[in-house]
Amino acid sequence: MTIRIACAFDDAGLAAFEHESACGSIDILILPELFDGGYRRLHQDKGPSPHAADFAGRFAEVSEKQQLHMIAGTLAWPNADGKTRNTSLVFSHGHQIAEVTKTHLFRPLGDDRFFAPGEPMTPLTFDCAGTSVRTGVIVCYDLRFPEIVRPWFKSGLDLLVVPARWPSVRDELWKLLLRARAVENQCFVVGVNARDEEGGGSYAFAPDGRAIFELGPERTQNEPLWHEFQIELSDIAVVKDRLDTRLDARLI
Repeated sequence: MTIRIACAFDDAGLAAFEHESACGSIDILILPELFDGGYRRLHQDKGPSPHAADFAGRFAEVSEKQQLHMIAGTLAWPNADGKTRNTSLVFSHGHQIAEVTKTHLFRPLGDDRFFAPGEPMTPLTFDCAGTSVRTGVIVCYDLRFPEIVRPWFKSGLDLLVVPARWPSVRDELWKLLLRARAVENQCFVVGVNARDEEGGGSYAFAPDGRAIFELGPERTQNEPLWHEFQIELSDIAVVKDRLDTRLDARLI
């Protein structure tokens, strides 16, 4: 089964995607971390964007218009307990179905000043053309903590999505960790990064570690505003037919 994935990296990219008539065959759209202004806004003491709710409404509209599933990066999102968390809103065909919060806060960037930590969530199941795609979401720095993903792998995981603002100076480490999570969990991994000065490259890796999408940190003036690629779910079975490490995995 072929799953088509699209990535948009900023507001202009989302607008271009929204008005693209050829998007009807896209199954999943992914955005980067802190789509509502990045860390620059927070470090300028402007606080969370007052437009977070407006973004959420727009995400729902795009998801409904294009009839797709959407992992809408993250927003600085106020919670019912009065705390702000770095939260990924997830939509399916116009309906919000989940809130996934960043679990590990990156202290060198001041994450712990701006946000309360969240807890990992159970992976979501997306219905793509009659095929179930079990999808887990972690945020940026969470990538360094593989123990989050191991229970998901043990129970079955097809796709791991990582919205991020991972700086280009650590691009090789970003790629290394994304590939490692793909190989060790025998699933597809997609890391979608901001393309401004706070971000860098975006990548996708297959269960055997092959790169299936690469957009390096170098930016060009004529760069497309959004990108698409596809994954073949049957690749997971091919890898597990050779060696299904779930059969030997022990959660310690």
